[in-house]
Amino acid sequence: MRIIKLLAVDLGASSGRVMLGTYAEGRVAVEEIRRFPNLPVEADGHLYWNVPQLFQEIKLGIKAAVDSHGPLEAMSVDTWGVDYGFLDEHGELLGLPHHYRDQRMEAIASRLEAALPPEEQFRLTGNQSGTINTVYQLYADLQGDPGLRAGAGLLLMMPDLFHYMLSGMAAAEQTIWSTSGLLQPDSAAPALEVLRRLELPAELIPRLVPAGTVLGELRPELQAELGTGPLKVIAGASHDTAAAVASIPYGSDSGPDGFGGSRGIRPEMSQGRSPMHSTAGAAAPAGSAAFISCGTWSLAGLETAEPVLSAEACSYGFTNESCFRGTNRLLKNITGLWLLQETQRGWAEAGEPLSHQEAAALAANLDRSTARVAILDPNDPVFSTPGNMPLRIESYCLRTGQPVPQTKAEIIRTILESLAEAYAGTIRELELLTGTPVSCIHMVGGGIQNTLLCQLTADATGKEVIAGPVEASATGNIVVQLAALGVIAAADARSIVERSCAPVSYLPASSTIHSNQGGQL
Repeated sequence: MRIIKLLAVDLGASSGRVMLGTYAEGRVAVEEIRRFPNLPVEADGHLYWNVPQLFQEIKLGIKAAVDSHGPLEAMSVDTWGVDYGFLDEHGELLGLPHHYRDQRMEAIASRLEAALPPEEQFRLTGNQSGTINTVYQLYADLQGDPGLRAGAGLLLMMPDLFHYMLSGMAAAEQTIWSTSGLLQPDSAAPALEVLRRLELPAELIPRLVPAGTVLGELRPELQAELGTGPLKVIAGASHDTAAAVASIPYGSDSGPDGFGGSRGIRPEMSQGRSPMHSTAGAAAPAGSAAFISCGTWSLAGLETAEPVLSAEACSYGFTNESCFRGTNRLLKNITGLWLLQETQRGWAEAGEPLSHQEAAALAANLDRSTARVAILDPNDPVFSTPGNMPLRIESYCLRTGQPVPQTKAEIIRTILESLAEAYAGTIRELELLTGTPVSCIHMVGGGIQNTLLCQLTADATGKEVIAGPVEASATGNIVVQLAALGVIAAADARSIVERSCAPVSYLPASSTIHSNQGGQL
């Protein structure tokens, strides 16, 4: 029996993991090798990612995996979207990459949107406008430091940057670049009209490669340092959400003729894809199975055969991003467990730490009939930056005329119910856009370990929620590597995940969320 061992580096916006994936007899198992925090550093009033520290953690994870499990065949990195670093003409990193929550974009947003209004951004790229987007950040960087035009040789999105540091090969993987606002809607080429109108240099964009491209091998000096021997470096589904969606075990919802509701999309609401993105024979969700990838951010949407570029999709706040095998993710970015994470961080700093399990138990045991619970809009700008989250929740509730949660249990319950109601609103919008009811929702990612959130989502949406896998991004990362190596057919990736995990079903009960409060969103 052949056993294949691969490494998935899964970097989220608050933590990172190095995961070992083992494939044997048609099943894949994922095991955590190393976990570490991913904390921004602050300097001169700006937020940055600590790339040297993250790379050191990746190297420690590689060595630990080899020391404990022997030789590996390949590895791949997936990360959050939108952020990037610059390489100079010598291939060296130009400073630390900015964090997407850095506030330098606020001063230039109006200037950028005067040159390229949000509706035009959506039409030209399929991406929703937003100051965290790569296009806004790049515009701010070039406006704030004119010397970058001469000094920067290439722009590498975060997973591309780590792949370059590992292999020496610079490339632009399509799923991560589909978050940038710099590509055409089908992610096949740069959006030249965007670059022209914003005076952004096209030469910063490396060669585009599809998900599942073998870039080369680990640098010889790293092989020697880490004791790996030859180790392939693969640009997989490098955007963590694309990797997570690649892992969704749609099961009986899957079929070659449907893409999560795309059969119901009216012709005038979509745009054709290029031949290189053919979805013929692709295994994708049929009918109307939606997904929610739940972590620091929540990404709620469904797969479609083509980008959806209608005025309605733009006005509802949806974006289009690429999937493994060329399908499209029609989704909405929702501030996710960031609200709870930041709340817990504040309590810990005040000497009142609360574990995730303790927080979930407090919320689950709350007497909802007498509790002071409000419904927040998680995407309200007041919640977007680090700070005293309970105080911001109080301010929001006073502004919207809702009861102010006082206890820890009430604050946690408010956050979880607000997320569930935001998910429900997004599902309703997807149904309006596609003209097809969503039959069930697949929830994946670390957030599904909060079983109350899964149940609240089922209650708020009135849909069955199928939860799993927890390590969705890492699992998707691994199966894309298997396909890239030719070990499995790309069309079999999801069925392998389905055989390898045991999803949990949540059926809707009577809603615990007051519809009149939800309407305040």
